[in-house]
Parts: sequence; structure tokens; C-alpha cells
Amino acid sequence: MENPDLIKVAEAAHILGFKQRKKIDLLIKEGFLKVHTKKDSKQIWLSKSQVLDLPKTSAIETLTP
Repeated sequence: MENPDLIKVAEAAHILGFKQRKKIDLLIKEGFLKVHTKKDSKQIWLSKSQVLDLPKTSAIETLTP
């Protein structure tokens, strides 16, 4: 059975207000987001609930030069 909580990287970026997936890749690398896989899919999937539970860093990022 497929996990309905899984979303693509592009959707996660959109939810967090990022224009590029580069910041999502960084969150994965830093261990804030865990990568999931789906059977017969080579794409990277993320947990939507995990994305929504992230601290709201985008507001802070806009303040830093």
C-alpha cells in the first residue's frame, strides 16, 4: 500500500516557500528531512507531515543578507 503522506521534492519546496529545490536538498543533507522511496519510482519522496513540522526558517532566511 502506498503512503499518502509522501510528496515530491518540488511540492515540499512549494509548501516551504522556496523557489528552488536546492534548499530542500540542503535540508535533506543536514538531516532535517528524511528521504523515502516508493516501489517502482526513482524519484525522491518526502513526508508531507515532516515538511509541515519543520521550524519556519524561511522567514529568518529573508532577513539574512
